[in-house]
This record gives sequence, C-alpha cells and structure tokens, in this order.
Amino acid sequence: MEGRKHTRFAVQLPVSFNGDQLSDGGTILNLSAEGCAITSETIVSAEAYLQLTMQLREREEPILVDLAAVRWVSTTRFGVEFIRIRPAEGERLKKFVTALESTT
Repeated sequence: MEGRKHTRFAVQLPVSFNGDQLSDGGTILNLSAEGCAITSETIVSAEAYLQLTMQLREREEPILVDLAAVRWVSTTRFGVEFIRIRPAEGERLKKFVTALESTT
C-alpha cells in the first residue's frame, strides 16, 4: 500500500452509506480531508462506489459525500477515498480536520 498524502486522525463518528443494492451504517475510525476508514457489519466490495452521510458534530447538519470509492476491504473494515463532494461540504470537512490537527 502506498503512503498516504494526508494525515488521518483517529475518531469515532457515525456514518451512513449507500450504494448499489446496499444501505447501512457504521463508525468512522479515522478521517482526513480526502478519505476515511469505516467499520460496519455490512460487507462492501473493493471497487464499490458509495454515497456517505457523516455526522461530524452533534447539533450540526451531517456532511454528504456524493461519491466515495472503496479502496480496500478487510473483514469488518473498509477504506474510502472521497471522489466528489460539494464545495461547501468540502470546506466544512476541511475545517473539521484542521480542528483535529490543532488538538494533536
């Protein structure tokens, strides 16, 4: 596996996802502005494409990732790369990740 371009930060945040013939939820285990790792009881396949709804902060609207590509899968975990996210959503995500950086 090649090195990451962006630092991922350990978190435990709720996420729901849906794609071709699947829809479920899970927990984001680590997060960057470009992707995340998710644990879920639902098995997804590598190369799948998903839409994600991430609840980063309580009492705030969730962030919607319009298109995420599953890059790796391992039993109950999988990693996704964010492919398409609306500019306003992307800015909110970057602000959240920047806040995580300042706490480490």
